[in-house]
Formats: sequence, C-alpha cells, structure tokens
Amino acid sequence: MKDKDFYNIVNLSNVGGGLIPANEKAQELLDNSVRGEVISFLEITDRDLRFHRAYFGLLSFIYDYLPIKFRKKIKKEQFYLWLKHLKGQYDVLFEFKDGTKMVEYESISFGKMSQKSFENYIRLQLPWIYENVIGTFFEGDIYNGIIENIEEEFKKFLSKL
Repeated sequence: MKDKDFYNIVNLSNVGGGLIPANEKAQELLDNSVRGEVISFLEITDRDLRFHRAYFGLLSFIYDYLPIKFRKKIKKEQFYLWLKHLKGQYDVLFEFKDGTKMVEYESISFGKMSQKSFENYIRLQLPWIYENVIGTFFEGDIYNGIIENIEEEFKKFLSKL
C-alpha cells in the first residue's frame, strides 16, 4: 500500500449476501458505478493499516512541536513528503533544461513489514528527524524534552499495535 492510497480506502460492510458502503469513499464509488458493473479491489491487511496509522500518528505528533512559521509553510498532510524530500528518498524521473526535477517519492511498504521491521524502520527514522528537523529549531533542554516526549509517544504507539 502506498502512502497516498491510505486516503482512498473503500470500506464495505457485509450484510449477508451483499456488501454496502461503510464510508464516504465507498458511497462515492457506488454512486459512480452502474448496476451490474464489476469492481475489483486490492486487499489491504489490518497490519498494514495499523502500521500506517501509527507511523502517520507519530509524524503528526512530531509536527505539532514544530514552530508556527514552519507549519504555515508546510501543511501537516504534506510533512511526510517534506521529510522524504529532505532525506532524498526519491528517484529523479526527469530533469528539465532549467534544472527543475520531476521526482517520484519512495513508498513505505507497511504491508510487507513485520512488527520488528516496522519498529526498526521507525528507530532508524527518529534520530535523523531529531538531528535534521527538531535540531534545526530547538536546542538544549527544550530539544531534549521534545525528544523524550516523542520517545514516550512512540512507546505508546507500539503498545497499541
């Protein structure tokens, strides 16, 4: 499951012999289809969704610590893309004559991760975020306090998985 796909999930409910829409995306899909039309779906595991929610929940928690001047420029929904760009987690698909680059960001495949590999992935991300994001705006006791809070929040997210 790609990051952007999370926002396009169609939830259906089994009512014994049929499926009915269980969220707005599902209702939209139903409204735009015709009777008898076959619609195919890709199965998403519960683990994939849990990891996705935990990861983006943690990023949201971190984002809320950032200064207002940053948050005015980068919206919360785009923070993870900003992080990927800053880390260089993308492939350059095309470079224009003026030097502008068309990029495709690497996807995080939560569905292919075990609990341990998910925890390791986050453990590798956090020090980089501390140094290159939190450390850009804060230092000293404030910096250390924010890191302690993020680490505690990370433990809470892991305990919910």
